Amino acid sequence: MSVSTAAQSAAPPPRWPDGFFTVKDGTRLHYVEAGAGVPVILIHGARGSAIGNWFSNGIAPKLAETNRVYALDMRAHGLSGGARHSHFNMADDVLEFMDQMGIEKAHIAGYSMGGGVTLQLMTRAPERFISACFQGSGVSETAEWKDKVPPDVMGEAPDEAAANAQAKARRQAKGEEVGNDLGDKIRAKVQAVAGAGAVRKMEDMAGRMMATLTKLDLSKIDFPVMAINGEYDRPNARTHRLARELADFTNLVLPGKGHLSAMMAGFIPAEYVEGYARFVAHNNPPEAGR
Repeated sequence: MSVSTAAQSAAPPPRWPDGFFTVKDGTRLHYVEAGAGVPVILIHGARGSAIGNWFSNGIAPKLAETNRVYALDMRAHGLSGGARHSHFNMADDVLEFMDQMGIEKAHIAGYSMGGGVTLQLMTRAPERFISACFQGSGVSETAEWKDKVPPDVMGEAPDEAAANAQAKARRQAKGEEVGNDLGDKIRAKVQAVAGAGAVRKMEDMAGRMMATLTKLDLSKIDFPVMAINGEYDRPNARTHRLARELADFTNLVLPGKGHLSAMMAGFIPAEYVEGYARFVAHNNPPEAGR
């Protein structure tokens, strides 16, 4: 399914093999791939892309040293088709991709919005995954435990403003966008552009996600799970339940980093790239190295 070849030069930006697949509702989706071995499937954040979230910052190339990496452009992102309000279909898209590619089991990781998709996949098809990683995301505590979560660091990461300014100033090529969850700013923009009805749809989706969250019994997850979050990106709120309920949980908190500065090229720390790569390689099935 590969339609392009990798380029080795530093400028222009490197190209990796890519392809397209069509899901059951007719939406045509784009993916980028690299490496060989046990599959790793990567899901980017809102307004991001496969290349912007995983390749340009070094994560996917590092993983490709030991594994086969697939990074998807989710619906209405990057070079994929589809409508933005259909985020709830993204888990279906990942499972269809796995089926079409003949992937029985894979490592799964999602950044921000992609973490929400990862949560859906863990709920609906845990038997399809070797490990999972929430990056720039996690699982919120249940109501009875919320008051017991240790307080998170308040304020903005030291380099977050610089990362946001650089992201806004640099116009990424189509398919190379770097996403950033702007919270209330996104809500205001959605209402200004599409009206209150679109905001209600967005809030309804969030409500369905919360219902999924409360149904998930993490104690029944029998594969390793990791979380990677910036120190200024509410890591305690996102990981308290994971640490409390999971049998095998690894938590990586990145000192001095926020939501965008944690993952953006030029700001991402080496411990992020190397930490996740070690986690994946360590949890590859033993027969994969034979």
